[in-house]
Amino acid sequence: MMIGTIRINLIVALLAGIFTFALSIGNNLFLSSCIKAGYSFLILFVVTFGFRWVLGLLIGPVSSVEASSLENSSSAVGQNLDLSTPDEDEETRQLMRSNHAKDAHSNDMQFSPLNPPKLVTKNNLDPEQLAGALRRMSED
Repeated sequence: MMIGTIRINLIVALLAGIFTFALSIGNNLFLSSCIKAGYSFLILFVVTFGFRWVLGLLIGPVSSVEASSLENSSSAVGQNLDLSTPDEDEETRQLMRSNHAKDAHSNDMQFSPLNPPKLVTKNNLDPEQLAGALRRMSED
């Protein structure tokens, strides 16, 4: 048993053919690009049949009774929306009080920005030392 219809095969194969044609038209002749797109279409059309068949084996046969019951049960999903909020109990109030106490404690601490040490550069370097260092680095 296969999953889906032949329309899936046509869509996948058509997209593959168009993609192959678009990528090969810049480097090949028009006829060569059309042939490659045709081959791509045919190969993906056949491969999609195999893929649908394997999916059908994995999922297993679904009888018409099971399919109709699945359709009926899935049609009721998401039809009702519960907008009621739960009552606040003592645990929720305690949790809110503890969070408020933490926020009040964190507000007492003052913000102080990070002051990293400044980088120091040497402006008065000996050109001979720089040349020697460069020679040593190039030798390594």
